[in-house]
Amino acid sequence: FLETDGRPLDAEFEVWDGPNNTPTRMKVYSEDGRLRPINAFVENPQKGRRGETLTVKNSGPMEFPLNAGVGSVGEGLAGTESPYMSENDLRGFRRPTPSTKRGQRVQGGALKTFPLDYSVEAAQVTITTEGMPMNAKVELWGTSSHIKQVAEIYNDDGKKRPFACIIDVPGGSNTIAVYNEGPMTYPIDVVVEPVARMEGWDGTEQKFGGSLAPW
Repeated sequence: FLETDGRPLDAEFEVWDGPNNTPTRMKVYSEDGRLRPINAFVENPQKGRRGETLTVKNSGPMEFPLNAGVGSVGEGLAGTESPYMSENDLRGFRRPTPSTKRGQRVQGGALKTFPLDYSVEAAQVTITTEGMPMNAKVELWGTSSHIKQVAEIYNDDGKKRPFACIIDVPGGSNTIAVYNEGPMTYPIDVVVEPVARMEGWDGTEQKFGGSLAPW
């Protein structure tokens, strides 16, 4: 869990699996770490066999500190100190379940945008591969060139460990942009779908240059 006191949040966290092996890496940015903090669930690729190390780095300047908390979910012990948390301990947090819908294919080096209706208050993004490495960037766009949040994701196997996140998108129309930063031989499949609507939504959607969720 990463947050700030209202200042920008710029951080990077990695999972270390032995020497020179980083199966999962994510770099995140949020313009307001209190309004839109980062809460991530990272799977241990060697669960049941050996432990892993999770590192958190503040990539921002000295004037922008952040608060970081790391807990474990499962059975056994986390490191040598605190016990693993149960699902009941995750009060106020929702673990995103990767979507099983057929996503849109994004080839290496390509960009795909998903415009959101004004009524959408939260959307889930799911990125998978066919067993190949995943190297993607997800951005939340506001109006014009306003970028509210960024997440750069690397995963060595996007089929066994797909990426799924829930992004709060309050305040008018927004767009979610997904870049495939991998080569042409490593395509990704992307699903974006609303998970929360504004109170009093009448069931109609306005289109902003494209079809609306689920994509």
